[in-house]
Amino acid sequence: MLRRLLRREDGYVLPLVLGIGLVLVLIAATTLASTVSGERKADTETDWNAALAAAYAGVEDYSSRVANDPSYVKFGNPASPFSAASTGLSLPSGSNANPAFNITAGSDWATVPGSGGKAKFRYEVETSRYPSTGVIRLRATGLVGEQTRSVIADLRQDGFSDFVYFTDFETSDPLVTSGNDDYCANYWWNRPPQKTSGVPGYGSGSPNCADIQFAGSDVIKGKVHTNDRLYLCSATFKGAVTTASTTSPLYGTASGCSAPTFGAGVPVKVGAILMPATNSEMRKEARNDLPSEVPDPGCLYTGPTVIQLNANGTMTVWSPFTRKTQVAATAAGATTPAKCGAPGTAAGQLGSTGGATIPVLDLNLLFVQNIPSSTTDPNYPTTALGTSTFRYNNFSCTGTSASSAWYIGSTTNVTSATQRFPMANEVIPSSSTSTTPAYGCKNGDLYIKGTLSGRMTVAAENYVYVTGDIGYANPVEDMIGVVGQNAIWVWNPMNSSNSALLGNNRTINASLLSVAHTIQVQNYNVGSPRGTLKIVGSMAQKFRGPVGTGTSTSISTGYAKDYNYDARLTYSAPPKYLTPTSTTYSTSQIAGVPSAFDASGAPRT
Repeated sequence: MLRRLLRREDGYVLPLVLGIGLVLVLIAATTLASTVSGERKADTETDWNAALAAAYAGVEDYSSRVANDPSYVKFGNPASPFSAASTGLSLPSGSNANPAFNITAGSDWATVPGSGGKAKFRYEVETSRYPSTGVIRLRATGLVGEQTRSVIADLRQDGFSDFVYFTDFETSDPLVTSGNDDYCANYWWNRPPQKTSGVPGYGSGSPNCADIQFAGSDVIKGKVHTNDRLYLCSATFKGAVTTASTTSPLYGTASGCSAPTFGAGVPVKVGAILMPATNSEMRKEARNDLPSEVPDPGCLYTGPTVIQLNANGTMTVWSPFTRKTQVAATAAGATTPAKCGAPGTAAGQLGSTGGATIPVLDLNLLFVQNIPSSTTDPNYPTTALGTSTFRYNNFSCTGTSASSAWYIGSTTNVTSATQRFPMANEVIPSSSTSTTPAYGCKNGDLYIKGTLSGRMTVAAENYVYVTGDIGYANPVEDMIGVVGQNAIWVWNPMNSSNSALLGNNRTINASLLSVAHTIQVQNYNVGSPRGTLKIVGSMAQKFRGPVGTGTSTSISTGYAKDYNYDARLTYSAPPKYLTPTSTTYSTSQIAGVPSAFDASGAPRT
């Protein structure tokens, strides 16, 4: 019986053992599957993150290419929907061929250096805003394994509008002060020794270009850079300060002055940022025969030109010598498009007493040139001009050399002139040379004031005079750049008693740039205090320009400074604005977006 019972139990043990074994097999299989799945998930996550890094590498690759060759901005794949709003794009060829511009399935990608071919990228460009803002939009896609990721970045040219205050030299302008170039046009630490009175070389003995101080009443709100050494007297700097100075310390403190206040830290030494030699490249923007380089030409004006900005989106322009407002490689190609105003003296034309009222050149540029000396130039005057006084249509030139003066209006009643420089009872400021008088009759000087509605850059071959406040109708959207080859003058006319002929205080909303000289208040050192010069935007100049005189706590003549950076310039710039000789690009904004391509290279919709 016992054996029979044991034999019966044999059948129960086997299923139990098999069941336990099966459970163990299932546990092992589940564990193995989980491990493999985890490895695959880990690999996928690694590739996912690496693909983002590869997209960033694409942004850096394009930034490097366009910084080394500014003309690289013309390259892109015109077949890309992302680039549809861009004009004039073409694919680079030959030795410049770049697989990063490919947009089709099965075509090559560019390889991230150092990745062993595992990480790749492509990019597409959108340059429609580049002429007006200096911003290139780039969509870069990275590929690692089977994973792709895309980012969109805004690349902005680094330039003079990055700083609320920029100088090459902290000395006063030798052209304005009759200074000695050998002494003045050198950085503080590299100047030749001053010579004493009677020693040949400096005439009377003074170089006339001492360092100009920032005073205690000066407040600078924004980034500051100089290639020279700052000379300070209790001033307040609320933004970062950089300098290319080799001195220690990097700035000087005037005798009897307390230490300056640096709200964002003490000055930091960086490399020099160099000015271009001239602004003549900007004149090209009025060429009508360069469709690939200048798809939307601006306007060219000749001789003394006055602009009144109107808040309704128009501007009134007086430019009596202008005959052609767009030019070409040959005189026959010069034209007079309606958007620039009609040359002539009839009512509503550029040479009339009332000027021509036209729409602001939105997202564009106007350039004022000297009266040409070549008889074959399309803007050469139709009649010969005198060497001193002369009459040309409604324009009258009076005085000679450094005492030149002019007005637009009747020859019999100068007091009724619609435009007049100097103004009534004004004493003409002294000038160092007869070729660059304060109010030259033949020079490419621009006189501007008013309220702008739009985005525009204005430039002059000679001086720019800011003859009143410059404001914005819409402070969020409007922007102006003002570029002079020579000085930009804050107009401050005085009479024979050194009494000011304009009201106190001045507000200028603009990016100001004097390429070869200075930004300076006219008659800054005479008369009584003029209040505050408030600049909202940026200032860049070759030589430091004084705006007033005074002590560490107050002003005696001219203006106190209130310089404020326009934060919009961090992301944009005035249209077709001038840039340093060595251009770099920084990423002003970047964001992840849905991937533009799959792993095969096919576009995703």
